[in-house]
Amino acid sequence: MKRRNKQTEEKPEKHKIDPKDLMAVERATTALLGTAISLIILGFIVEKFELFLHLIAAEVKDKSYANIPQLSHIAFYNYLGIAIVAFGILLALYTYRYYTNWIKHLEQNEINTDKNIYFYLAVFIAGIGMILLISMILF
Repeated sequence: MKRRNKQTEEKPEKHKIDPKDLMAVERATTALLGTAISLIILGFIVEKFELFLHLIAAEVKDKSYANIPQLSHIAFYNYLGIAIVAFGILLALYTYRYYTNWIKHLEQNEINTDKNIYFYLAVFIAGIGMILLISMILF
């Protein structure tokens, strides 16, 4: 009968995560959460711009809404603000998935980044910027 040696037994070893890699993932996750918070705040401000327009309308009682271009598009800012807040919430929820995926990859000693999130985030922010720019020019 052969005696088993603890050193010869093969146990699946869990890869230790390098602290530098872990901290880098945490910094990226924190940056994404900061972006999500910024989007939520931006959406809130854009949506509350509607309230500002209502206050202006109350001050200008003798003029109709049709004569004041900014006041005729109040609902636009309401929906735009809600859409930005919703995207910020989705980004915050996605950030958790991003973080857990990175931890799995680091545990397996792999590097597999999700470049799509940065592309979609850049396109969304550029799109919001273009919509706000066009609304400032046209409305």
